[in-house]
Amino acid sequence: MSERALIPQPPFEAAIDPAVQFWATSFMALMAGGALLYALYQWRRSGKPTFLLLYLSGGAMMAFEPLVDTVGACWFPENNAWVAFHAYGRPLPVWLCLVYFVYFGIGVSVVWQAMRRGLSRAQLWYVFIGCMVGDFVLEAVLLHFDTYIYYGWQPLVLLRFPLWWAPVNALVTIVAAALVYRYEAHLVEGWRQLQIIPITLSASAAMNAMAGWPAWLVINTDLGPTLTQLGGVAVFALSAWFMWMVVELTAKDARGQSSHLARIAEVAV
Repeated sequence: MSERALIPQPPFEAAIDPAVQFWATSFMALMAGGALLYALYQWRRSGKPTFLLLYLSGGAMMAFEPLVDTVGACWFPENNAWVAFHAYGRPLPVWLCLVYFVYFGIGVSVVWQAMRRGLSRAQLWYVFIGCMVGDFVLEAVLLHFDTYIYYGWQPLVLLRFPLWWAPVNALVTIVAAALVYRYEAHLVEGWRQLQIIPITLSASAAMNAMAGWPAWLVINTDLGPTLTQLGGVAVFALSAWFMWMVVELTAKDARGQSSHLARIAEVAV
């Protein structure tokens, strides 16, 4: 029996440019450090560590990166890299860990704060689109400098970025924020706030799987160009469906929101 690979193989020989690694790590460290200071300021101002917990949760979502990279075919070069840790046989660089604090830590916190102020249906859709655009810009820049590589049969590739990742990452941000917003009345006192961490981490794991699975299937199966692209389209369709659910549960002009806002106001008092 001939030996064969079960899934597309990563480009093990790839390497990151040392200068690119230095500047990527430095920039992300600056962003993550600034966000940490703001989280501590919010804790002192409000007396509640919610923002800090969301920030830390965003960084902790890095735990799922090796899994989604395996099924989503993403490779971070180990050659010349400052590796933070290995998992699933994959090297995860320091700069990527910092990105999680920036994109998910800051992103979830900002969306949560916006939801507390009240967002309409249209505004929530704009937030969703904004998160996708932000993810595209960030990843397109990083991919341009060869900091990492997408491989396999990726659908909907633009500027080396498989577009299907954008709605999935946006959903992780928005669903995590929506869960904390909706159940804030039960999460604002004492040790209960620590529940924010498993809630947001579970949201990350769930949305990656629930919205990303069509792309996972086509990436790891040679189905031809048409079905491969349809897998990416299916991710957008699923993501829009889940986003509609979030909108109906959290928008200020959706039914049932007045009582929810009242509960938050009572706790805040």
